Amino acid sequence: MVWLGVVLVVAGAVPVLTVDGDLGGVDATVAGAVVLAAGAILLVAGILRLRGRRRGGAPGTAARAYYRTPTGKVVAMVIAVVYIVSPIDLIPDVFLPFGIVDDATALTWLLFALGQEYTRRSRADRRTPS
Repeated sequence: MVWLGVVLVVAGAVPVLTVDGDLGGVDATVAGAVVLAAGAILLVAGILRLRGRRRGGAPGTAARAYYRTPTGKVVAMVIAVVYIVSPIDLIPDVFLPFGIVDDATALTWLLFALGQEYTRRSRADRRTPS
């Protein structure tokens, strides 16, 4: 869900920032904004799922080990998504290329953090005795 959200955010941002006019009778900017919003919703939902829940074993057995993403990191990732999608930026997008660089930096950090969390989670899953 997270990676599909990332793809949709990027795919929606391209027409919003670059295309002007209609594509097959549909305003490209509006279509891009809809795709961008759908991607942001999927991305935030996937990030919130990283928070995880305790997975217990059967009654009378030891609980399985798991990795749970810290709350602060989840909040920072959600804020990064909101910052990327929001039209309100520290540097407005009209000041090219600097306006795009701050969003790209937030997206790069978000991708790095997501990759780091998935790596940590997969390592925790491998350490779990079956």
